[in-house]
Amino acid sequence: MSTVRDAAAAPRLVVATRNPGKVREFARLLAAYPWRLRSLDDAGVGGDLDEPGPGYTENAMAKALAVADATQCAALADDSGIEVDALRGWPGPTSARWMGPEASDQDRLRGLLEEVGRTSPDDRRCRYVCVVAFAQPAAEPVTARGVCLGTLVYPRGSAGFGYDPSFLSLDLGITFGEASDAAKDRVSHRARAVARLAESGVLSPEQRL
Repeated sequence: MSTVRDAAAAPRLVVATRNPGKVREFARLLAAYPWRLRSLDDAGVGGDLDEPGPGYTENAMAKALAVADATQCAALADDSGIEVDALRGWPGPTSARWMGPEASDQDRLRGLLEEVGRTSPDDRRCRYVCVVAFAQPAAEPVTARGVCLGTLVYPRGSAGFGYDPSFLSLDLGITFGEASDAAKDRVSHRARAVARLAESGVLSPEQRL
């Protein structure tokens, strides 16, 4: 008997983002599970999702719950950021929005490098942090956290998204902008958070392909 599932029969999992790079990354990280991933746009969810803060966990939970309620499907949300030691952990949870809604990834990266250069050019230690939240309609969300350490450098490579070209991974010895998808997925903050979420059982390991 075939073990291949009918893709149309697989349960939907709405990823609470409009960022195509993040959707692709989650698709790779969840490839062992029988979910049909959908972005907010795919699922027809309009408007902005509230991020009440002040931390990653509160933001991820709020987004997952809102999307699960709006779609009546399982939802996965994350809140991620880069924390720079010289800036006392800033920009942290505001990493994607501290320059305003019109700023691009390149704008934010350039702005962060300029801020570090003014404040403490000799201390470039940083970390990527991610909290993922999984929610289903009328159920409490489950969260997990992942962290990876690095050094902030001038941009190298064009892979990934966000601050990846300037995040020199201590695990890999290269920036995430230079890393292959497979290499990044072994050590990234998002990969580690998803792995810990999987340990909780909410991703239905018994349904693996």
